[in-house]
Amino acid sequence: MKDYFKLITENALDFLYRSIEDFEDHPKYSVIHFAAAIELFLKARLVAEHWSLIVSNRKEPDWNKFVSGDFVSVGLDEAASKLEKVVRSGLGNDALAAFRKVSRHRNKMIHFHHEAISEPKKEELRREVAKEQLIAWYFLHEIITTKWKNEFEPSLKAIKAADEKLRELRAYLEVIFDQQKATISERTKSGSIYCSCPSCGFKAQEHIPDEKTPYEAECLVCNASFQSIAISCSACGKHLIFSSEGFATCDCGKAYEPEQLVEALVDERAAYIAEKDGDHNWVGNCADCSSYHTLVRMDMVSGDDYSWFCTSCLETFDAIDYCEWCGEPTTGSLEISALYGCEFCDGNTKLLGN
Repeated sequence: MKDYFKLITENALDFLYRSIEDFEDHPKYSVIHFAAAIELFLKARLVAEHWSLIVSNRKEPDWNKFVSGDFVSVGLDEAASKLEKVVRSGLGNDALAAFRKVSRHRNKMIHFHHEAISEPKKEELRREVAKEQLIAWYFLHEIITTKWKNEFEPSLKAIKAADEKLRELRAYLEVIFDQQKATISERTKSGSIYCSCPSCGFKAQEHIPDEKTPYEAECLVCNASFQSIAISCSACGKHLIFSSEGFATCDCGKAYEPEQLVEALVDERAAYIAEKDGDHNWVGNCADCSSYHTLVRMDMVSGDDYSWFCTSCLETFDAIDYCEWCGEPTTGSLEISALYGCEFCDGNTKLLGN
């Protein structure tokens, strides 16, 4: 049987490289090909799970039609839904929003007319395309090389080469950075902190942090927005910022990982009082990024309403559920966890006959 995952991945890479080649002279086609590459990478991940997942819900999966190519495949939103609900390896809200933006521009260019296609606006379009592609590629590259690393292992070398080529588009954002320098200087005097943006690389990601409180840090150049949080370094007391992930190294050399960030965020005194009252659930598991005991209960107030924060992916959750088998706070679907458990426990294996 053909390796359809390999074939779809190669097709995705082909569209990706064509998008990069078209950027200079044909920015319209660069967007079209880039949007196709995004969807193909998502479809490849679905096929890695099972071939039927690539078939749209509007049609019943049929193996013969699948191998002949005579079927309706999933679009962006349907692929994202299946990755979340079936594969249990979702994209995350920020990534999906970035992909949707590229998709909307693609649809406008194919089916109607894009106001920025005319020659006088071509440079403006190039900058806009560079912004969108760098943001969307940041999220896609992060997902492929971390969450889906095992599935895409054979293609990581080609993906790395594409990443290096896409980073060259950074030159088109120099104009925007130059325009923002005065604003950055003024806001720095007012207390804002600027760090290098994970997406475009410019030192234009604005932080106005309130320690131990999650917030959004937006880049003034590419407009990418990342979940962030700040703490005081336990070694030197300096301000330390985490952005987009729970890994950071202080200027003093102390390195932090999600486990150390958990320790920094948990209020030991409040936790001790709650433990004496029989409340043991202060940390939990994040199914969104498959991380164990990185979920921290925030908003330490009386009552039953708490928010939860993952020190690995830095996502905030207004509500979580408790596994009906192991009892731990966990994100994700836990409808039949009494039988099958959650992503972090085996469930009722005796009842399942294991």
